[in-house]
Amino acid sequence: MSEHNVSGQQDPERPDVHRRTRLARAGVPLSSLLALISLWLVYAMNASLRQIFYYVIPPIVTEFKLTPAAIGLIAAIVTVSVSLFALPAGPWFDRGGHGWARKNRNLVVAAGYFLFSILTGIPAFTKSIWMIVTLQGIKNGFGGAGEGVEITSAVEWFPTERTGFALGWQHTAYPWGTLLAAIATGAILADFGSANWRYVFLIIPLAMIPIWFGYWLFATRKRYQKFEGEVKDLGLTRPLSGEAGDVSAKAPPGTFWRTVKNPNILIAAIASCLGIMIYVGISFWLPTYLAFVAHYNFAAAAAFSAVFTITGGVGQFAWGMISDFLGRKISLLVTFVWLAVGVYLLQFSALGLGWLIALQLFAGLATNAIFPLLYAYASDSAYEAGLGTANSFMAFALYIGGVSPLILGLLIGLGGGFHSARGYVFGLYFLVAIALLSAVLLAFLTRETVGRFKGRDIGIFSLARCNVKMR
Repeated sequence: MSEHNVSGQQDPERPDVHRRTRLARAGVPLSSLLALISLWLVYAMNASLRQIFYYVIPPIVTEFKLTPAAIGLIAAIVTVSVSLFALPAGPWFDRGGHGWARKNRNLVVAAGYFLFSILTGIPAFTKSIWMIVTLQGIKNGFGGAGEGVEITSAVEWFPTERTGFALGWQHTAYPWGTLLAAIATGAILADFGSANWRYVFLIIPLAMIPIWFGYWLFATRKRYQKFEGEVKDLGLTRPLSGEAGDVSAKAPPGTFWRTVKNPNILIAAIASCLGIMIYVGISFWLPTYLAFVAHYNFAAAAAFSAVFTITGGVGQFAWGMISDFLGRKISLLVTFVWLAVGVYLLQFSALGLGWLIALQLFAGLATNAIFPLLYAYASDSAYEAGLGTANSFMAFALYIGGVSPLILGLLIGLGGGFHSARGYVFGLYFLVAIALLSAVLLAFLTRETVGRFKGRDIGIFSLARCNVKMR
């Protein structure tokens, strides 16, 4: 650290020292920040191409004359399809190179979700609702695989001490990036009419072309070597442990099964599945509750159902950064309990507009925050050259939770139907229960990986079993 100007005094003859000092205070290499911008845009497009299907559900329902039960089933199928290719994709990504080289196989899956989005916009391929479901299911399968490698890329462009920072900020692409897609969808429908909803799938994906062109030019061997040099100058830990510049490490045989049996990764995957059940559940629960119980008109119910996404992004980057210092496990316990309280309070949303907004903003600080924390937890516990395998396993488990609208629909029906508040309250209690279950599983079946409580937490498994290294 002697090369750093730790006193903070200016030295006009050594401008390089001043630059490194400013970076040292931030603890983040400049190359990492530039990579984060590129990867945020890439992930935002992936998430948006998955999300725009939900934005055009009303005109799809009108065109194909679908019942609520039918569109609920279709939404669940499309959501769960995100898990389709994620599991086998992880080892395939790891065999294709690490660091900057991840862009090569990432481009393959990105081309997949781009192509099947475009095909959905062509009337000849979407004459029936099940043709749409097929195209959107395959597109989401590529998107889920892409999420795994895009998250892994973000981890490998940052020092290991800043994994939470990286994933917290990257994850703001969902919901903030998808919010931009929602605005674009609204503009397209306003300009061309709701009957031309297919134009959404033809126009929005085109933004991928300049974004991917920029990312491709940025992610190079030379740039990655520069990043590794910056990490060394800051006295931090390179994400790849091999020789500097080597991104070709191969995971040893058996890495997949070691990954699946690692309690930190397995329980994080289960918690992510339960977490997405809560997130998708809220997205399903709020509009119907506001429309049929609080008696908002349909347009207002839709608009006010997305308020929680405002603080959703704030919670992601805030808790991501906090977890780097406080710890992943303790941060997850806090956010899952916070989420349980926030979900419980949503039953009072009908008391007035002020209550509706305030309660959503409170819950939003945890609704999205859990996901970058869970990905960071799995990344911390991944085995040598197996980071992509760990994150793809997470993505696979995550979106199985898309079945929650079916469960909530059943509970609403048992409670008296759409116009009875009792069924909605049953649904909220179900979501509260799985939030608390997630906290319990994480508390006792995993071990802290970073921060102040590393090596000092409780858990039935050893640190070695969870691949937590004390150093």
